[in-house]
Amino acid sequence: MRARTALVLGALLALTALNAAAARHWQTGTWRGADITRKMVDFGPGATSFDGGPGRVPPLRAMADVRTYVIEADGLRLELEDVVPVGRRSIDVTVGDAVTFALEKNVVYVKDQDGKEHKLRVTKKTTASPSPGPGDGPNRS
Repeated sequence: MRARTALVLGALLALTALNAAAARHWQTGTWRGADITRKMVDFGPGATSFDGGPGRVPPLRAMADVRTYVIEADGLRLELEDVVPVGRRSIDVTVGDAVTFALEKNVVYVKDQDGKEHKLRVTKKTTASPSPGPGDGPNRS
């Protein structure tokens, strides 16, 4: 009986995830930047100031790759971040290539070439004004 309940629950969770992916508002844009830096990050118990008082557990620390990306689309500029363990692959990006993405609050889902989704955190969201064309500047006649 337990196995059946677990199987049904797993199927419901899978259907929910598929429904959420289908309901996303997918857009297209262009990769405008990609960079990788390596730094120490805090994680686990004690990683935030909400964990404690006296006898607080110190945070766990580890080296991680911090991958930053920039996407531009229809007057929108998104700066994104993905923190992954050293050596773990993330999404492969070529600056200037097209990208399919969905923006949901402070998260961006990006589809790679195989259609697999990658979840990235939004660090900055700005509206970009269109670049001026010839004759659009202040000195036009």
